Amino acid sequence: MRKTMTNGVLFFSIFILTDYCHALAKPILRRIRSTIAPFSLPWYENGLEFSCTGCGKCCKVDGDVWLAPEEVDNIVNHLGYNQSNASSINDFRQKYVRAEVTPADGDQSQSWMCLKRKEGACVFLDPIGKCSIYDVRPVQCSTYPFWPSLLKSQQAWEEESVHPDDISIREGTGERHWSPELGGCEGISAGRTIDSERQLFDKNIDSAGSLLDLDDEEVSIVERQEIVSKMKAAKKHWKRFPVQEIKESTWYL
Repeated sequence: MRKTMTNGVLFFSIFILTDYCHALAKPILRRIRSTIAPFSLPWYENGLEFSCTGCGKCCKVDGDVWLAPEEVDNIVNHLGYNQSNASSINDFRQKYVRAEVTPADGDQSQSWMCLKRKEGACVFLDPIGKCSIYDVRPVQCSTYPFWPSLLKSQQAWEEESVHPDDISIREGTGERHWSPELGGCEGISAGRTIDSERQLFDKNIDSAGSLLDLDDEEVSIVERQEIVSKMKAAKKHWKRFPVQEIKESTWYL
């Protein structure tokens, strides 16, 4: 009986001690994380301000959009083509595909396909400037602007930021409008991180501590986890593509 009680007390003590250690560890880990942040964490650790404006301009940039085999299948099914019918698939190719990379064994079901362009835009951009296959759009599209090349530094991210055409550009600021050659994203708000947004907010507080008039527009923050997830998906997709020459010229992520 005494041994049973001793074991019970010992188990209860270990449970309490473990829970106590976990509670202590949380603030300690936060302090460690804060200390090493400048050396090991990405510059977008606190998230990035981004909200797609639906302008459709990313669908008009000069460059290629390559579909992986499974993406071809998704789009073919979405458009209602019969994959078991050779003439149906050939019709899809004729309408939407301008180039194709087929494996050495000749298995066309494993081909990568490059989309055609129509009037300077993606062939799937509809007359009102929206993606007609949005629900099954390629990884290359769904991960933009969270591509490795744009996340390598805050400067690279900010340089991708553009103003809508109806907003004037201030001389000497480096601001710009979108162009087919340089591209750019209106949804990036000058590359501001959460921290810089807080600094901007603080500057709008007067000396008496009261708030000045601020824009009521909601700030949309993309968390680090989602940023990293999309960046990794884009990089993995790019690495799978079999033609290195194309990856280094017309398809750089």
